[in-house]
Amino acid sequence: MQALPTVSVIVPNFMHAAYLEARLASIASQSYQDFEVIMLDDASTDGSLAILESWATKDERFRLVPNEVNSGSTFKQWNKGAELARGKFLWIAESDDVAEPDLLKDLVEVMLDQPEVVIAYAQSLLIDDKGKALHSFDVHYQYLFKSNRWHQAHSSRGLDEIEQYFMLHNVVPNASGALLRAATYHSIGGADPTWKLNGDWMFYVRMLERGDIAYLPQTLNHFRLHDQTQRQKANVTGHVYQELLAIADYIAQTHQPPEAIKRKAYRNIATWWTHSLYRQSWAKSERKMNLQVNAKLFSRFLKIYPLVLLHIPYEGLVRLLVRALEITGLKQPLRHVLHQVFPNRFMPRAT
Repeated sequence: MQALPTVSVIVPNFMHAAYLEARLASIASQSYQDFEVIMLDDASTDGSLAILESWATKDERFRLVPNEVNSGSTFKQWNKGAELARGKFLWIAESDDVAEPDLLKDLVEVMLDQPEVVIAYAQSLLIDDKGKALHSFDVHYQYLFKSNRWHQAHSSRGLDEIEQYFMLHNVVPNASGALLRAATYHSIGGADPTWKLNGDWMFYVRMLERGDIAYLPQTLNHFRLHDQTQRQKANVTGHVYQELLAIADYIAQTHQPPEAIKRKAYRNIATWWTHSLYRQSWAKSERKMNLQVNAKLFSRFLKIYPLVLLHIPYEGLVRLLVRALEITGLKQPLRHVLHQVFPNRFMPRAT
């Protein structure tokens, strides 16, 4: 009888043919080799299937399970992969990212040494659509938390992590950089497929209600940014901010985050929303629905953070200035200079 693999690698793909070879090669070349690979395709039409079929043919560890009809949900694919998985640990290796050779080796070691840990993750390097390095996600940790916490390896109690950090932001920026304990994944019923962008954030919160979290400062994951990511697509409406409020409300009501952190969390969401108003799509076909969503958000934010009234015109002026800098080609050079002078206030490039 064939022994069960320690790790099940789940590759949920949709329309990422341009990145698949690099992704799958980075899995095959892991220094830790006790794994199976479950390749999922969500009815892609860009040639992805041929690439996935090729890997399934040449490496017996790679199994292809395609959908004939698009599921419409990344998180449905996560759950489908988890149901097919036989490993003790799950690595959801998003199909447009790339891993360093020691990602599995280092994260498996953490999970085996600390059985109470249900999520182990490592530092991520952000890359562009061509694979060019942008910056470490530590830039974002510094910006969000004003802390050097992510410079060293650490572990913490899951409930503490929820109240101190996940109340403010998703501390695990990219599923590709994390290893999950399969038993815990199944015990919470997997990820909620009705969520669009922030289902991973809520999913991690629910995982951490059952166990602890560990972090490694080694840069083991390359997190790709491009125009077709779910993050870019989701920001065209106000729905994402309804999800952010739902997460904050859940943590505030179910756990005991410090009052100062709770206030900061709601303030952050309100200011992020005002910034998004100038990036959302106001096309005629979407305008009525989007006006209704944003009207409800405005009513809620007005109650929890009245200064939102000032942020809306302020963000409008900022947007005009940014547009002028884009036209003149000065936006990125200026952002770079500001990041060097004020690293905790200006990021070199936003996700």
